[in-house]
Amino acid sequence: MGLFKKKETNETKCKTCGMELHDPEKLKRHINKAHGPLPQKKMTEDGGGGLW
Repeated sequence: MGLFKKKETNETKCKTCGMELHDPEKLKRHINKAHGPLPQKKMTEDGGGGLW
């Protein structure tokens, strides 16, 4: 019957920051948004357009 077995759970905890989410799709979105690569900003010819 399996009444006392531990349920198989999908991985819903972020390995980077430990944040617990309820849905695996939300975890993927969180990882991409919070821990994904920073967008590269292109420098303009006059030296502007950097990060600062």
